[in-house]
Amino acid sequence: MPLINGSVGVDVFFALSGWLVTSLLLKERQVAGEISLGSYYLRRTFRIVPLYALTIGLYFCAAYLLQAMLSQGEELSAFQSGFVYFVTFNGEYMLHRDGLLFGHSWTLGIEEKFYLFWPLAIILLGQHNISVLLGATILAITILILPASNPELLVRGYVGLAAGAFAAIASSRSTAISRGFGNLIAPRLALLGIGFAYLASVFLPTAIIWNLLISLFAVPLIAHLWIQQSEGSIGKVLRWTPLAALGRLTYAVYLTHVLVINAVLLVLDRLGWSPGWWLTFLLSYAASLLLGVCLHLFIERPFIAAGRNLSRRSIKGTAVPV
Repeated sequence: MPLINGSVGVDVFFALSGWLVTSLLLKERQVAGEISLGSYYLRRTFRIVPLYALTIGLYFCAAYLLQAMLSQGEELSAFQSGFVYFVTFNGEYMLHRDGLLFGHSWTLGIEEKFYLFWPLAIILLGQHNISVLLGATILAITILILPASNPELLVRGYVGLAAGAFAAIASSRSTAISRGFGNLIAPRLALLGIGFAYLASVFLPTAIIWNLLISLFAVPLIAHLWIQQSEGSIGKVLRWTPLAALGRLTYAVYLTHVLVINAVLLVLDRLGWSPGWWLTFLLSYAASLLLGVCLHLFIERPFIAAGRNLSRRSIKGTAVPV
């Protein structure tokens, strides 16, 4: 069994997303005196929706081709039954997800609800004691988890998001906590914790505790990199140009990697070639990056720029805060 569990990468991202979105919102309120919801939602919409909509179309075409060329209608039927969930960012509530071409959209469904409601919570409850915000957050998460057929996925997502978000709030309110995150010991302990939880997830993959621990251990690492402005040794590694370039492709690769993997496996099967797990992995990864570059250059980047421009215009043209 290969010692790779790519699914845990999203647990780090949940913590990162919680920290990053919260820190930027708090910084905006500190600098501008208010949080512009209109500007925020414009940026999020243009960042996420265009490429997501295109990806849904690509997956539909793939499912249709599987039926037309190989008489495999299961994927098309499953995709059609899940279409409403996909277009409404509710993939985490689908009953049947295993093997589905676009089943990994459950993570984005959780993220979208965080993007939508968390800024409102900060505005409405941000001036109260942090315990009030925490209580409201726990209540909201409970309500979101109750209808889920697989609640572990939602627990996994919202715990990671909440850990990053409340760490950012605590750091902004306490210089002692901020200094603790900035200490050089924090990222080293965090890396050890992530490494331990990752190995445990490989050998004991059914325990959700490892996913939660990865998110929790990721928080001090992310906080350290943010507070130190990536000046430490870990930050310098992450700022290495090839890694930074890969980082810009992550959304496109995340959305399309299952499609690419299935396409590579289909081509290899048609050629009658069984190159082994590692070579198949490398071919799939290279193909994912190539498609990711194209999507980033021609879809992501133009729409992100358009969203930022509209966001700046909305701020300039609004006399009263949104």
